[in-house]
Amino acid sequence: VHFLRTTFLPPGRPIVIWGAGKVGKPLARELQRQGIPVAAFVDLDPRKIGQEIHGAPVLAPLGFESLMSDSDPYVLAAVGSPGALEQIREALVAMNLIEVDDYRVCS
Repeated sequence: VHFLRTTFLPPGRPIVIWGAGKVGKPLARELQRQGIPVAAFVDLDPRKIGQEIHGAPVLAPLGFESLMSDSDPYVLAAVGSPGALEQIREALVAMNLIEVDDYRVCS
């Protein structure tokens, strides 16, 4: 997180973590510990959508699309399920986001 914070995270853009599980939650906790607020999580699990984790709402991918148009967040993809990162990349590319400029994969 220190490396992300000092080199890659763009200042002034809200941080969204795609993945509210075993990889995303600890990442969010450490970001917040280092003074970087997490604006939201994105997840597919219907049990998590609508909940709050570490003070940030959990959105469905469609909810994230509306956030994209409102606030230009920077996305950190943080999932551990096999194949999930590829699906996230496909979804982000379909939203015209560019890896490194608009999102980064953290695994």
